[in-house]
Amino acid sequence: MDSKLLNIRCDNCGAEYRISSRGEMVCRFCGSMVYLSDKDFKAYKNTRDEMLSKDRFTNDELANEGDVLHLWNNSSIVRFKTDKGTSIDFESFYSVILSDKETYIGDERIAIVFSDPSVATRFASILTRIAYPSADIKDLSRFLPNIIYKSALDDGRYLLLISKMENVYPLFLFDNLKATTVAWIISRFENMGCLLEFNDMDFADFVIENAYINPKTHELYILDGWEDVSFTPNRNYLKDIRKISLDIMDKATAPKLCMEFLNGAPKDNAYDDFGAWDNVIMNGFEGHKFHKFNQ
Repeated sequence: MDSKLLNIRCDNCGAEYRISSRGEMVCRFCGSMVYLSDKDFKAYKNTRDEMLSKDRFTNDELANEGDVLHLWNNSSIVRFKTDKGTSIDFESFYSVILSDKETYIGDERIAIVFSDPSVATRFASILTRIAYPSADIKDLSRFLPNIIYKSALDDGRYLLLISKMENVYPLFLFDNLKATTVAWIISRFENMGCLLEFNDMDFADFVIENAYINPKTHELYILDGWEDVSFTPNRNYLKDIRKISLDIMDKATAPKLCMEFLNGAPKDNAYDDFGAWDNVIMNGFEGHKFHKFNQ
């Protein structure tokens, strides 16, 4: 009897699962994973052999596809002088300059300069206190800051360098996005919200400058603003992500249930809010379907 072909689609976004370098079935667009044993593949031997021979490392390679939107241009050099007398030249394409913090965004790094070194210490400390669910199949730590360098500067300020993939862009670069694109951004927001809920954390003020997206893989990163996080039963970020979503969306493209969700009050906790949003996906957007960026 001929072997059947196996076609497994991601429950989160509808894209097709592929096999990773470690052998898991991985959604290359949103990162969801499932594990299938040889027994599971028994009736699908041809599919299994083809995937193992052709698809291995596919996800690892896709993670480094470069500047997919071609937004890394017109850079300038920012020079930081450390208190040890050394200099660091940073190629910055975009920046956010505030009175107490400056953020410079490069293609593969982010430089955050804090006026108050104790605030930088708080940023780093909060990250070390985050716990992850035992069933963390999405490896959520990938979407939080990875501090690769820190140093006091010669003017009393403090520098943190954070790693970033080249095809991850600050969310504030985008607006007037179609509702189908904003829908997967909201889904990722809600997913990260559940991590905050798990840790009983809240942002005092979650702003768009904190968020970054990979438009190719449907992933969202929270790479800034962690100095404003505290341990509290408040869930201000559930309101803030609604506001951000409304600000970047072409509202004329949104189904009624989506607008009702974004204009309505959040649920009491992130888990229930995610459940309410999933209802919008299923009944407002007709289920988990993969859409390319801004389609």
